[in-house]
Amino acid sequence: SSGINAEWPLRPGVSLLNVYSHLPEYTRLAQPPNSWIDDYFQWLVPTDEFNSCCRYLKSEPFTFCPSTDIFDDCDMCIKKNEYINNRPNPEQFQKFLPWFLQDNPNADGCTLGGHAAYGTALNYTSVIHNTTGGGILPMVGGPENVTVTTNVSASYFMTYHTTCRNSSDFIEAYKQARNLSEYIMTKVENSTVYPYSVFYVYYEMYVGMVNQVAINLSVCIVAVFIVSFILLNFNLMAAVTTTLTVLMITINMFGMMYLLDININPVSLVNLVMSVGISVEFCSHITRSFALSTHLSRVDRAKEALSRTGSSVLSGIFMTKIIGVSVLAFAKSQIFEIYYFKMYVCIVALGMLHGLVFLPVFLTFFGPARNTAGIVGTTYRPIDSPEREPLLRDRQ
Repeated sequence: SSGINAEWPLRPGVSLLNVYSHLPEYTRLAQPPNSWIDDYFQWLVPTDEFNSCCRYLKSEPFTFCPSTDIFDDCDMCIKKNEYINNRPNPEQFQKFLPWFLQDNPNADGCTLGGHAAYGTALNYTSVIHNTTGGGILPMVGGPENVTVTTNVSASYFMTYHTTCRNSSDFIEAYKQARNLSEYIMTKVENSTVYPYSVFYVYYEMYVGMVNQVAINLSVCIVAVFIVSFILLNFNLMAAVTTTLTVLMITINMFGMMYLLDININPVSLVNLVMSVGISVEFCSHITRSFALSTHLSRVDRAKEALSRTGSSVLSGIFMTKIIGVSVLAFAKSQIFEIYYFKMYVCIVALGMLHGLVFLPVFLTFFGPARNTAGIVGTTYRPIDSPEREPLLRDRQ
């Protein structure tokens, strides 16, 4: 879409589309665009009073004479000596454009009528002035004693894409169309050009999908670190350990998506964001138990963390999620089978393996330091506290 005046500024843009339609390495245009400007110029060409496309009634000089009607009282809009270099002048361009857009093509007469092909291709306003008697006439167009001011504010030029067989082809076609539109805007001053097709609506989201994935997951990872740092008693190393494990689960999810041939799209992006939140459950409990342990060595603290919270993570988080997701294996819908069943099983399985296998080993090497405050804190627990007895036993 672009603004246009009597100087036809979009003509260079149409020429560029014509050139690039013959360059398949740059665009997926199958043919040159259908240009209403070119057809309009040909429609205006004067031949004779019977075969010319643009005609008016002599008895009513402000009335269009359609090419589908045969009247002896019709005459050419433009005389042959007035149509120079097969191009109308600005006044002629504005005066007869509304007639072109209301003329129906006729196989026996004029085949260039623009109503069928371009009736909705232009957004324009037209004001008719009587140059002899003054005032505004309620008719469209007119010959020498009428001046018409036509302002075309927007228009489109239709063409076709080459055959697109898969999502990659559709995305590439849309990207090339956008690049071509931006290039045309650099060549046509004071214009706004944008491509449109039915499938663009569905594939436009994929253009910035990689950036959206990076931004959303980065925000989630940062949020996990901040919340873990606060809830784990401002223990920096515990928060870093939890965040790194969650990050590794997310990276492994990308690997599983590649192996299972799951594409990046809005549905899988939502699942990846959810996987970050679900992964925290498998890591934070183990890390917290490790941080609160009073054993001297990291190995003993990792054993205690697994013995105290490992079974809860396995039965309370892993088993419940697996059972809940397993019913989706029988879904007949592909979106439920692929993006929910397969991805959720991968999320739960990777979370369990990282939380119960990788994380304890990782903590034995890089876990947070021994929590001396926790040792002192056990002295002040209530006598009937169920946690007092095992904690005191561990100290002994």
